[in-house]
Amino acid sequence: MFFAFGLFAALLLQVGTAEFKKGDKPQPDATFFNGKDPTGWSASEMKYWSVKDGAIVGYSAVNVPGNKFIWADGEVEDFYLAVEVKLTPDNRNAGIQFRSKKANASGQAVGYQADVGAGVWGKLYHEHGRGKLDWNDNAAEAVKPGDWNRYEILAVGHKIWTAINGKLCVAIEDPKGELSGKISFQIHGGPAQTVLYRNPTLIHNPKIALEKQTEAQLLAALPKKAEAPKPAPQKPISTPLPHWTRLIMAVDPGSQGEAWAKPAFDHGKWKTMEVPGHFENAGLPGYDGVVWFRKIIELSAEQAKSKAILNLGQIDDMDVTWVNGTRVGGYENPGHHYTVRKYPVPAGLLKTGKNAIAVRVMDHGDPGGIAGKPEQLALQLGKERVSLANLWHFAPGANLDVLNLPAPALLRPFTKPSASVSAFAKGFALKDDATIVILGGSNAAETQRFGYLETLLAAAHPERRLILRNMAWPADTVFNQQRPRNFFAATKPGYGEKDRRIKTAVDVAVLWLGQAEALGQPDQVEQFTQAYEQTLEQLAPYTGRIVVVTPVPFEDPLGLGFDLDARNSTLGKHAATMRRLARKRDLPVVDLFRALNGKKVTSDGQRLSSRGHWLAAQAFADQLGYAESVAKISDTRAGTLQPTTAEQLRQAVRAKDVLWRQFWFPTNWAFLYGNRQTQPSSHSHKNRAFRWFPKEIDSIPSLLVGKDEEIWKRGRRLN
Repeated sequence: MFFAFGLFAALLLQVGTAEFKKGDKPQPDATFFNGKDPTGWSASEMKYWSVKDGAIVGYSAVNVPGNKFIWADGEVEDFYLAVEVKLTPDNRNAGIQFRSKKANASGQAVGYQADVGAGVWGKLYHEHGRGKLDWNDNAAEAVKPGDWNRYEILAVGHKIWTAINGKLCVAIEDPKGELSGKISFQIHGGPAQTVLYRNPTLIHNPKIALEKQTEAQLLAALPKKAEAPKPAPQKPISTPLPHWTRLIMAVDPGSQGEAWAKPAFDHGKWKTMEVPGHFENAGLPGYDGVVWFRKIIELSAEQAKSKAILNLGQIDDMDVTWVNGTRVGGYENPGHHYTVRKYPVPAGLLKTGKNAIAVRVMDHGDPGGIAGKPEQLALQLGKERVSLANLWHFAPGANLDVLNLPAPALLRPFTKPSASVSAFAKGFALKDDATIVILGGSNAAETQRFGYLETLLAAAHPERRLILRNMAWPADTVFNQQRPRNFFAATKPGYGEKDRRIKTAVDVAVLWLGQAEALGQPDQVEQFTQAYEQTLEQLAPYTGRIVVVTPVPFEDPLGLGFDLDARNSTLGKHAATMRRLARKRDLPVVDLFRALNGKKVTSDGQRLSSRGHWLAAQAFADQLGYAESVAKISDTRAGTLQPTTAEQLRQAVRAKDVLWRQFWFPTNWAFLYGNRQTQPSSHSHKNRAFRWFPKEIDSIPSLLVGKDEEIWKRGRRLN
């Protein structure tokens, strides 16, 4: 039996511990939830939320397209929250956000989440940020599936505790975590579900105690290493990244690996300006885009130990701020030019001697800069204030024109759907007709030479009309997708005409990258992680149904003595990154790095041989769940397939792909749409006014329709 909450609340109203300033007392928040209606709460899509019988209800009778949140007004710092939660069916997922912020206009969350759901009850997660923080099974015996479960969350400074039905689940000290933010409740994306949050009760400035744990017990439960945390660099906020952040991270030189935020970066050659002020008045007239500000301050040993808050006043209008290379805060959506910046500095981050402050300012119109009042700019060190209203170094990054360049080459052949294409609900499943697009490097591109992959897909889904288009480009990486000049459209007078080829709507994207990237330096793994996540983020508006494919291991078929261990070590890190990011988004994975390891599948050490492509196609079938449907298809030593009907299907696929390559990857691009249309070979020798090449290309789409129909019919004959 639980204690009556009224008695427990009365206990919490006692004078707080030494963690608080003298005079701070626990304060129940009477306005948090009135139990009758959603007054004081808001969501970008209220259709998922209601109030019934004293509970906030998240409900959907159909598939939920992505996580949905309802946000409480106001913010919390140190707080205690008790709420009863019920989830049906009990194998669904939900969560309680705290000290969080909205990541974008759709109300997605960045920050702490106390997890709810089968296998995750009582675990602590950092939504769209650092991921799993405390992933234990402490709640396993305490949870009552399908029934009401009492959730307690206590946050005091960087210390966080949670309990479910009186069982202590989380006890951590997280020096990298946010100290303030909003509370919200979540209904997770996925199948139909209902989650109820009943009798939520909030207390500010609480005493360190839970319903069944005393202060001594809670402090003793903290990991001992947490008493002396070591500062560690925080990774940038992950998906979903705000619009401007995605653009900045893709092209801004200072943001590549956060190079200009690092404490060792030399900004000595940058110009200087008095801050506060607008950079347009300090040598960048009419400039819009990213401008970096840096400053070095020296602190004594005593100052470095102080509790610190970085005050930057108003910034026009977005920013991300680092201290000694560690992110301490930021506002990454427009509309915050009047917001006063106050960023707590984690304990242990400041040091004796020189300390680097870096601020990436983004302004997309009108004056920009660190532009508040001089008295607002200071580093608060306990009771001491060190003024920052003085000379700062600054330098422009990516300007607005660069940030607004068209979509990456990887995406420009696609049309955006009128309604979002939701992710696979329970792994890879083709329940409707679909257009499948392959994106990637050389191994992805060469699947069309052999036809094995599409043959097995078509044979396994005879009831579906599948259209597969291979848009992979042999040199593509997550860092760069090079294309011939004017490949998509003429950008300068005299350089050709616009590409008239029809863009493609994509239902399923197969993303097969990571091989060539491992030929770079091993220290590019972090950059690869950021770039791959950006690629997934850029694909999301086109389709949520993304299949992640890891690269194949490097080999040395000619015995040339390559250092395979070093190369495959980097490749393995890339593959691990891809698996982790796929799990984070619930994306299906085809893990060729593991499936093809040690099987001698390449012709030159990295490109798959004919045998390698057959084994890769089988790995797709095995890992995506349609191997049983194509179990009767096998290959021969000559590379053909058995039975004969399967080989006939493969030849139809290959014939279609020959036409597709001519359409998508024409040999004489400059003669077709580029700047060599006046050359004799662009025209008929019989009629100089007739340009034969565009007519030939324009005829291909109608031929492709016939080839797709043949593939569908031959796939049905196999079953």
